[in-house]
Amino acid sequence: MDNEVFSKVVLASEKAVASVGPFSVKRYLFNAVDKSSDKFYRGIYGLRGVGKTIMLLQLAKNRQNALYIPADAKYLLQDSIYDIANYAIDKGYKSLFIDEIHSRTGWTYDLKTLYDEGQAKVFFTGSSSIELRKGADLSRRVIMHELKPASFREYLNIRYGGGISTVSLDELYDNGRRQKLVVQHGKWNTFLEEYYKYGGVLYEDIKEEYPKSITNTLEKIINVDLTYLRELDIKVENDVYKLLYKIVESGLYEASYSKLAGYLGISKVTTIKLVTDLEHLGLFKLIYPYGTGFRKEPKIYLSIPFRSALAEMSSKKVDTGTLREEFFANNVDVEGYFKTKRGEKTPDFKVKDNSIEIGGDRKRTVDADYIAVHSLNFAENRIPLFLFGFLY
Repeated sequence: MDNEVFSKVVLASEKAVASVGPFSVKRYLFNAVDKSSDKFYRGIYGLRGVGKTIMLLQLAKNRQNALYIPADAKYLLQDSIYDIANYAIDKGYKSLFIDEIHSRTGWTYDLKTLYDEGQAKVFFTGSSSIELRKGADLSRRVIMHELKPASFREYLNIRYGGGISTVSLDELYDNGRRQKLVVQHGKWNTFLEEYYKYGGVLYEDIKEEYPKSITNTLEKIINVDLTYLRELDIKVENDVYKLLYKIVESGLYEASYSKLAGYLGISKVTTIKLVTDLEHLGLFKLIYPYGTGFRKEPKIYLSIPFRSALAEMSSKKVDTGTLREEFFANNVDVEGYFKTKRGEKTPDFKVKDNSIEIGGDRKRTVDADYIAVHSLNFAENRIPLFLFGFLY
């Protein structure tokens, strides 16, 4: 690396770090990574559009002698990650923030060497697929953090300055505390439909460019990120879109891999691999049946807001019940779903020792500990659905 190219890196870094000044709200993961004082490098991975780059720049802004390095910048393609980092270290930089590191071949070996030489602390971001590709070389050197799509709480804080703190499930299960939360935050209940459509990802112009901004992201997930997990050709790309539109059209259902394989015209093994890959990339949220004695085939949920965007692109109407259930699956750490038995009515989800049903205010079920309702009703065993979006 020569001085001229490195000067570009420094100028680009200063400009990029300064650009996050207006973004004062931090994601839920920020403190866990920022306050890490151990010897490990830190990697941040996750779905495209969830704010990894902004968070990396906020972390860089919080440290002295920090340098932000966009690994995919064209003017850096002639130099390896190791060479760029070494040059920066020689110039006195102690904390390196490398964005889109997965775009460079040999990045795992470069990080291993840098770590073993021990001259700087490295933070980096990449596609969700890098968690699977980092290999044994980095297992004792790097701690990986998944940055999940923005929760309902984060969406409100970032878009509207909501200033909402996280709550716990125990608080939601407590009727007295639940009542106070409804009084304090009830106005946000009316923003649920907006979140179904625009939430999860954090593009500034998402409303003006909707649904194009979401479908453009989807194209990059399929044509760029998926290639880190498998070879991609036109057939695979078509299979992915066919699968996505099938899920949007069918709503929520207990996926049968055999039926999906027949619909796609591929083997069951290939179907399972395709669904699993899309889960690893953060596009799918797979929830498996709770209990034993069942085939472990999941319900397939889409990360918000991909269902709404795909439905709009294909002129389909999404059932409100589907959107509510998908909201819950995206915002809550669900243990599993209850598999429906013939002739019986079962709750939807198992969550922290309780069964929970999702529905409107008039929803009735004979065997659920709590009902997550699309209203402000907190009486008896009812919990307003929107409060489940405040858990992280």
